[in-house]
Amino acid sequence: MFRRARRWRSRPHSAGARWLNELLQDHGFDARMAHPLQCKAIASAQLKNDKVDAATLARLLRSNLLPEVWIAPQPIREQRALLRHRAQLVRLHTLLRNRIHAMLAHHGCDRASSCWSAPGQAWLAALPLPAASRRVVTVLETIDTLQQVIDRADATLAQVAKADARVKVLHRLPGVGPLTAVITSRRSGISPGSPRRARPPGPG
Repeated sequence: MFRRARRWRSRPHSAGARWLNELLQDHGFDARMAHPLQCKAIASAQLKNDKVDAATLARLLRSNLLPEVWIAPQPIREQRALLRHRAQLVRLHTLLRNRIHAMLAHHGCDRASSCWSAPGQAWLAALPLPAASRRVVTVLETIDTLQQVIDRADATLAQVAKADARVKVLHRLPGVGPLTAVITSRRSGISPGSPRRARPPGPG
């Protein structure tokens, strides 16, 4: 839902919603996002096209019955993006480590302590492995690079946690670490000064 100079426009939450929301806000519109699953008038309509859907959204708005998705402010959206980026890096980091572990198991090699410390990497480098398996070990450089990027993301998120009183409150709960507290607050839209709301989280 978008308003500018007392004119309203509406659209359901969909792919690309974040980009469109930011574009409209940059041009002075008051953007609102309709929740598609809760727009039963549209979901159950026999005739469905953009013109009919837009008219239905307008009627729901005039009746104050439009189910909205809460649109997170820009800082929250950026922090959510950083959290997603970190999660993808961690998954790739874990995938590469598991690949090395699988290769070692295939050759019957084992090490009681970590393979990722300096002594562990020296042990890996000294193993008498076939050329194909040796190529797997070379991903250690990629693992180290990924770890550096993850550490930088963690440092940024640590600053977010340090500056956010609500994250500190979540961190006091048993079993909730600082990263989990940041993730929980950003996915729920909790941030200092954010209004109470009943609408579900939006894009970003």
